[in-house]
Amino acid sequence: MKPFFFAALLGGVLGLAGRATAQCTINTPPCATPFVAIDVATGQPVQALCVGRAVRFELSCGRTVAANLLYYNALPGTNATPANCDFTPGKLANNTFTPATAGPVTVSELANPAPGSGGGVGTVYVRNFQVFASPPPTFTLVPCLNNTVALTITGGGYEQYFAQVNGGALAGPFGAGAAITLPAPAGASLTVVGRYLANGLCSNQATQAVPALAAPQTPVVSRLVAGGALPGPLTFTVNNLPAGYSYDLQRAAASSPTGWQRVQAVTAGSSSLALPAAAAGLYRLGRRDVCRTDSAFSAPVPTLTLSGTSLNNTNTLTWQVAGPVAGYTLLRNGTALASLPATATSYADAAVTCGTRYTYQLQASVAGATTVSNDAAVQTVSALAPTAPLLNASFDLRNRLTLTATAASGPALPTDGQLLYSRQGGPGALDFAAVPTATDTLRDPADVAALLAAPPCYTVRLQDVCGNASAASPATCPVLLTAAAADPEGLTARLSWSAFQGPGGSAAGVRYRVLTLAPNGAVLATSPTLTGLSYLDATPPADRQILRYRIEASGGGLPGGTVSYSNVASLTRQPRLIVPNAFTPNGDGLNDVLELKGRYLSGFTFVVVDRNGQEVFRATDRSQTWDGTIRGQAPVNGGYVWRFSLRDEAGQEFRQTGTITILR
Repeated sequence: MKPFFFAALLGGVLGLAGRATAQCTINTPPCATPFVAIDVATGQPVQALCVGRAVRFELSCGRTVAANLLYYNALPGTNATPANCDFTPGKLANNTFTPATAGPVTVSELANPAPGSGGGVGTVYVRNFQVFASPPPTFTLVPCLNNTVALTITGGGYEQYFAQVNGGALAGPFGAGAAITLPAPAGASLTVVGRYLANGLCSNQATQAVPALAAPQTPVVSRLVAGGALPGPLTFTVNNLPAGYSYDLQRAAASSPTGWQRVQAVTAGSSSLALPAAAAGLYRLGRRDVCRTDSAFSAPVPTLTLSGTSLNNTNTLTWQVAGPVAGYTLLRNGTALASLPATATSYADAAVTCGTRYTYQLQASVAGATTVSNDAAVQTVSALAPTAPLLNASFDLRNRLTLTATAASGPALPTDGQLLYSRQGGPGALDFAAVPTATDTLRDPADVAALLAAPPCYTVRLQDVCGNASAASPATCPVLLTAAAADPEGLTARLSWSAFQGPGGSAAGVRYRVLTLAPNGAVLATSPTLTGLSYLDATPPADRQILRYRIEASGGGLPGGTVSYSNVASLTRQPRLIVPNAFTPNGDGLNDVLELKGRYLSGFTFVVVDRNGQEVFRATDRSQTWDGTIRGQAPVNGGYVWRFSLRDEAGQEFRQTGTITILR
């Protein structure tokens, strides 16, 4: 290669850039474009190159250079020529170049002089080209109703895009990021083509099938709940939000029920949503397809706000609703309290107790949905005295007198008040210490003997947590029972008792029954209903040394199913032992054995001894008899001494001795 100069061309042919290290002749370019780039595939001249698309460089301006004297070189960058103008290492084969990367590239041409032309230097011309990438365009398709699709071109780097449905005509050009609505049914083939203005050959395309769209549904707001006073939090339960559509929550003021305004977007498939600082009004869900060719809206649901105040044991609830409803349900402490008509705007709850805190909530039905108010907490206050409670006085089986207060109306006494019990008569008038209503009972510490000596009566007052005290309850006087033998042997018993006075006062009728008890308190017998204050038990249990009785009183103003019991009165009868003074164990079937007879004989010891003090018979049960034999030997006539002892049911020692004679 001979020494040369090179010339650079601006905008096609650059001006003089400098002198190579070798001696070169500088020629003025014969024209603005000394060589051109030809697209190999189409034979078209191009001003810009494409990644992966081959171009061939050819002379222009009528220039003629033998192929073996012509060199082309391509380097990335602008005005990037071969080092030392040495074209040999990077010579383009067949003057053809296929760009591999996008960006600026410098193409240099070296034309050497023909041999025999008298020598000279080669001439270098330079052109700068821009190489464009041609990736497949990226885009999204969202199907719409009415056989349309929303096309959004998301990338590719092209200057313009065109769209084609099912091989039809190209629509466009479009810019990147644009949302285009095209007629295209589900399943259609949609192709996007990307192109550059500088070189229409640098293009590419991508194809997608139009996806199917889920069947449209009317959105539903099934529940709206206020979390507090409004403006404030609202939560919504929603459904019928299939994917493929856009949804939004809308609000209209109660004063302008048709003036809907968008509040926020709602994600498809949502089942709930929340607004932290929502205003009162009507709310609905809107549905649109992406192309905005169709829309539908849920039924509007109004907000509902509740507030409450209290005065003199009445809690008053008031509310505001932002639209029509079908009716209301008022809840207190989570339980339905009242059903109210759609026209109601307030409710007075008088079934409350002073000092008690209640939580109310209002629910309303509307167009298949439910709107729920905020919770309204109300502390009941009052300066009114509570209603006097009812009082019952009753003994338990251990003869302890227990006083029990119950509510005069309603299911129960308030749990946070106090009961003030008082005793009149008896061992003496006494105001007992206050008892919490949660306990609702008090035991009089006086023993039954003191109460029998002077039958008492009792009253109680209720004091609520607001400090208001009721009047005293009607006096209640328990039954005091005594029992005595009605005959010398104690075979019958006479019972008498004081009159029971219940919460209904002395004018309320009282009925009595006598209960005969076992030692463990089990009822052995029950008398007919009595109205008098005495009873003769003519046939008490014959096998019981101690007779135990109790009076059951009913009526007298006691609540249904409630009774009062008297103390347990007992009558102790003396054991009786009958032992014959002789018997004749001769086998004639008459008076052959010694047997014990009597009453209340159990758990005893009966011993017979001979004249030497030797034990000859022992019995601990009345079924045991003595036939006179002594250690297996025949009876021996003569006198014997017997001893009998037991501890009776009352715990007393009973002893008896005597003699018996065996006769044969």
